[in-house]
Amino acid sequence: MDEPAPTLSALEKQMMLDRDKLQSIIEGFIIAYHHGLTKDDTTMLPSYVSRLPTGAETGTYLALDLGGTNLRVAAVTLVGDGKADIEQKKYVIPAELKVGTAEKLFDWVALGVKDLLSCLGVQAENLNDKEMYMAINRGVVMQMGKGFELTGLEGQDIIELLQAAFKRKGIKIHISAIVNDSVGTFVANAYKDQNTIVSVILSTGTNASCICQTASITKHKFPKDSPEYMIVNTEWSIMGNDFLPRTKYDKILDLQSHKPGFQPFEKMVSGLYLGELVRLAMVDYVKNFGLFDGTLPSGLEIPYNFTTKHMSDIGSDKSPEYNVVLKIFKNDYNKSPNLDDRRIVHELVVRFSRRSAQLSAAAIASLVKLQCPDFPAVERDIRVAVDGSLFHRFHKYSSWMNKTFRDIQRIKEDKRTKIVPVEDGGCLGAAITAM
Repeated sequence: MDEPAPTLSALEKQMMLDRDKLQSIIEGFIIAYHHGLTKDDTTMLPSYVSRLPTGAETGTYLALDLGGTNLRVAAVTLVGDGKADIEQKKYVIPAELKVGTAEKLFDWVALGVKDLLSCLGVQAENLNDKEMYMAINRGVVMQMGKGFELTGLEGQDIIELLQAAFKRKGIKIHISAIVNDSVGTFVANAYKDQNTIVSVILSTGTNASCICQTASITKHKFPKDSPEYMIVNTEWSIMGNDFLPRTKYDKILDLQSHKPGFQPFEKMVSGLYLGELVRLAMVDYVKNFGLFDGTLPSGLEIPYNFTTKHMSDIGSDKSPEYNVVLKIFKNDYNKSPNLDDRRIVHELVVRFSRRSAQLSAAAIASLVKLQCPDFPAVERDIRVAVDGSLFHRFHKYSSWMNKTFRDIQRIKEDKRTKIVPVEDGGCLGAAITAM
């Protein structure tokens, strides 16, 4: 990459998202949404979830999430009045089950479900009077193509394989829905607040869902008796190539990624990439500005070896000597940087994390505006539900995001349109969708 290294002040100018830049980003997203609704089969995906909960629903429903490392099984008891109790168990997937037969893996999953049921005082074999309903995270379907080398899987329907395992173990469970995290979060918040119109995931990755008129999804031909509205999974992570303002380091990260040009928004925002953006900037500053006396600390040459967790810890450091920076570099990179170097690292961390929060706020504003063209001058209560570790646990992230969202609305305090936090949204929403 021949682009010159920007000084800290030049980088600050590049990354400063003033009102005009934010408005341009909002307009860029809205154009991308319309393209997705009419032409693009990779974005604005219909979820076929067209009925939202009222908050009065009751009953116990199950949710299952199988990732590359863990299995999580949850029982969600809806108690009405928008409230729910969640009982869940998490299991580490044994390595030998990732390379065996699909039948063995799914039998193990079924036993995990049975274990959860027994903790609830439910004997799976005695579910003769009724069948329990379960939703699974879409990641179950996706993960089987990654991280696992199973025989007996090719050409098979994973839902049917899971259903067969439940039958072998004597569990009367019907898998009734496959739910995306952002759709699940939407449904979860709608259970307690019917003013929800947007849901967002800000974690290792990012995604969002919203409500659209079914008739506006013209790339699909829906039957005439289809519901008027539907939750749409935006897949906004893959938007932005033509309108997001990128720095030298965004471009380097993209070129060095497995899929250059793919997921530009996610590469600027999500927890998977933020640490790497700062690492790339530090490497460049070592070479061009003599950071760390011109010698890269041991370990910083390894891609993704400076993490978003490092960033959050550094961002929370209020000491004038930047003691957290010193501690991290001594412990993880065998380096004791001087005070000026620590300051530069701290400033790089703040710039990239703050920009992520500001971009997230602009993207949220664009989704609200898609559904309410008069935004921010709306005359109704609107809720944006947000879940994910970046939002909940990254130092100052939510406050930066909320401030930018208020600036876009030109208000000092939250008014009718509010961002609200959701915990375990995907899990709770999946269970409600199963209902």
